[in-house]
Amino acid sequence: MKNNILIVEDSPTQLEQLRFILEQNNYQVRATTNGLKAMEAIHAEKPDLVISDILMPEMDGYTLCKTIKDTEGLAEVPIMLLTNLSDPRDVIKGLQAGADNFLTKPYNEDFLLSRIKYILINREMRKSTATSDMGLEIAFGGEKYFINSDRMQIIDLLLSTYESAIQKNLELSEANKQLVSMHREMAIKNSELEKLNEEKGKFLRMAAHDIRNPVAAILSSSEFLLEMIENRIDESEQEYLTMITKSGEYVLRLLNELLDLEVIESGNLELNYQDIDFVNLAQRSIDLNQMVADNKSIKIYLNPPDEPVITRIDSTKIDQVLNNLISNAIKYSHPEHDINVDISLEGNGVLVAIRDNGQGIPENEQHKLFKPFGKTSVRGTDGEESTGLGLSIAKKIIENHNGRVWFESEVKKGSTFYFTLPLV
Repeated sequence: MKNNILIVEDSPTQLEQLRFILEQNNYQVRATTNGLKAMEAIHAEKPDLVISDILMPEMDGYTLCKTIKDTEGLAEVPIMLLTNLSDPRDVIKGLQAGADNFLTKPYNEDFLLSRIKYILINREMRKSTATSDMGLEIAFGGEKYFINSDRMQIIDLLLSTYESAIQKNLELSEANKQLVSMHREMAIKNSELEKLNEEKGKFLRMAAHDIRNPVAAILSSSEFLLEMIENRIDESEQEYLTMITKSGEYVLRLLNELLDLEVIESGNLELNYQDIDFVNLAQRSIDLNQMVADNKSIKIYLNPPDEPVITRIDSTKIDQVLNNLISNAIKYSHPEHDINVDISLEGNGVLVAIRDNGQGIPENEQHKLFKPFGKTSVRGTDGEESTGLGLSIAKKIIENHNGRVWFESEVKKGSTFYFTLPLV
């Protein structure tokens, strides 16, 4: 004859999972979703075992357990409580309610079946063991508790709690072994990735070197041809030569930026720190870019503080950052829209803000900035090309100087790119 087990669980998923396990192991199963319905089911047919969750609506597991134990003719029905055992008071509450066993969730299937088998085998022993009428008062956590369970229940409950703790410890130990194994595998994979990354860097440097020379030759030849025969060819033919020149400049810039990015990401970036007058450095970068800005009738204004701004930086790398941000402001600005480079002192650092009144960047595309090849839908107002690498390189250079870089932008109103650097 199959043993009759009543499940009391308000979670449909956990109820069906538990029902499936028990039915697969030849148990007769009934199920209810709260304590009140459980009492109706018990009165209709006394079960051999009740497995109840603790947290339930209308009547929780402790109340259900005490109600069963206090009902004439039902006291010998063993009750297993399902709990997370997050608080030691759970055990004391279980003892007060007269519970026979605890099972912690999530539970191991084999452990669950073993526990049920133990309870059912010892069911007859419970019937033959006299219940003690002597209560026991204990103090725990600053509170007093009165327990009036028989000795077998107390032993079973404490043993089940101890066994659950051992089971959880074994599971933690196994999980720790798996983590250690995964850590070893990850270390091996990381080592392999480092070697592959190093090989990739070597290949990229070799390829860039081999490509850069012929590209430079194409670029210089096209510039030479354009200069030599400019007055002997029509505008459409000049346009082809100009296209060759611009394409060559773009490829050369892309190769240089790829090499810069590879050096930075490989951790091989070497910074040559010197004490630099930052205002002078910014002015030189503005003067260089003003020649390009003149083609769009754009003026670049420098707004420095009254006091000197001395920074300890790699001037070549920071000049690269300034050139990138200022040239971007020119690229995405309409003709006759001025650009401002503001320099101010803040605490122990210098704050630089490069402001344009250009197209701005759509909000839903702003996350692409500072990522390699992170291009947006915004295009240069004079058809200028972008590699999508400049901002990523600029960010990494600033961060290697222990600074920060960020931006603010609004469509049709322009963008402001900020970065900070420490003072000497």
